[in-house]
Formats: sequence, structure tokens, C-alpha cells
Amino acid sequence: AEYGPTGARLRRACKNSGIPLFVHFHGSDATKRARSPRWRRHYRRLFRDTAGVIAPSQFIAARLRTLGCADAKLFVSPCGIELPKQGKGLQHAKSFLAVGRLVEKKAPLNTLRAFAQVAEADDEVVLEFAGNGPLMDDCQNEAHRLGITKRVRFLGAVPHQTVVALMRNARAFVQHSVEASDGDCEGLPVAILEAMGHELPVVSTRHSGIPAAISDGETGLLVEEHDVDGMAEAMLSLLNDPARAEAMGRAGRARVEAHFTHTHTAARLREIMRLTP
Repeated sequence: AEYGPTGARLRRACKNSGIPLFVHFHGSDATKRARSPRWRRHYRRLFRDTAGVIAPSQFIAARLRTLGCADAKLFVSPCGIELPKQGKGLQHAKSFLAVGRLVEKKAPLNTLRAFAQVAEADDEVVLEFAGNGPLMDDCQNEAHRLGITKRVRFLGAVPHQTVVALMRNARAFVQHSVEASDGDCEGLPVAILEAMGHELPVVSTRHSGIPAAISDGETGLLVEEHDVDGMAEAMLSLLNDPARAEAMGRAGRARVEAHFTHTHTAARLREIMRLTP
């Protein structure tokens, strides 16, 4: 069952039918949703009856443990990606890329504020935002307030092929993930893994499962949540040192190839659910 609430709804039917139920949590279901006493009760029954509970990161696993899931039933398996046939190679475009829904836990306003400092230091750099969401108007207004409307492109929702093209022409990928005011958290964002697969260095935050993928200083740069100045400094360092950005991109692709492909995910899930021969 994908997501905790789906597992909770299937729990009784699976129990009565003698069908082993494995439930894959992903992020908001273990954080934002778990603030509700009603869902905490459902989850306790689910943890009692399920054969296994799968989390995408140690961070989410810890949240599930706190909610009452026994260690014996708890497994960590990050999502994977289909590795691109080749990386992007070194690109000289002074472009940063952000991909994802414009929602609080992805903190696009923090990304804009960090980029404004970068734009002040470099007359050519631009920021591409691919994605839509409830914060679109706030983001556009903030870009206007910061005086960077001509340096930021809000692309809205775009096809995956467009995302691939953007990744092949960016200097680095940026995502300032945070815990939202309603408790919503990431698991391990797939967009970050896809960027790494395209040999993009990543500037992000020490949030949830992100540090499991990004080795700070090796495959990207990590800052604390809400550290706008730190994010701007990290972006500038990659902008001003394309050779370092290229080396981080290569290391990131190698890390994805070794740990975060669909093949790795499928093998982990078969082992967790005892489906191996």
C-alpha cells in the first residue's frame, strides 16, 4: 500500500483475508497527517497488524517509531530513479534550476531570497523555476520585491522532457526543503536524485532524507533549514567554480548509480517483503 492512510484503509480487509500488508510511507503521511489524533489511532492499529512498514529515510522512520511502529517491522528504502543514459557534462550557462511544487515545505521563497544575493554579485546568472502550486503568486510578488523579475523564469508545470532539458543546461540544482508550519516534511525528493543522475551538483538543506543522498562537499552543498545567506554562499561558490561544480556532478551521478536507481529500490523491496527466491 502506497502511503499510510491507504494502508490504514486496507488494514482490516488484509487482516481478515490473511494477506500480508506492507505499507510504504513517503513524508507528509508520517509528519503532517500524524498530527491528527484520529490518524495516530489508525496508525497504531496499522502498525499492530501490518507485516512491514517502509520509510524513504531514517528521518521518516524515526517519526514512525515515535508513532508506535516496532523496530522489527520498520524498514528504510529510499525511492529510486531511472538513471539517464548519460550525464550532462560541463555546461557554462550561468543558470540555477529548481523543480517541484511551490509549497511551504519546499520553501521557494527562501530560494528566491538566496538567489537575489547571487544575482547581486553576478549580472548574468538566472534562476529557472519549474513547477506550480499555491505559493506561485507569493513567489512572483517576492521576485518583484527583490528586483529580480528579469532574472527568474517561473515556468509552471512542465513535461518531464522539459525538465530533462533544463537539467542538462543548468549549473546546479537548488531546493531549500524545510519542515512546514503544519508539520509537513519531505521523504527524499526524487527531483534531487534526478538532478544528481544528470550530473548536477545540488544545493539543498539538512532535511529529512536529503543528507542520505547528498554528501556535503562531495556531491553537493548542504545548509541548515532557513539559512538563506548560507544557501546564497553555496550557490555563489558553484557559480564561480565551474570545475568544482562539474566534479560534484560526476560524484553525484556515481552515487545515484551505486544506491538510488529503480533496480536498487526493487531489490530492497523484494527483500523487505521476502519475495526473493
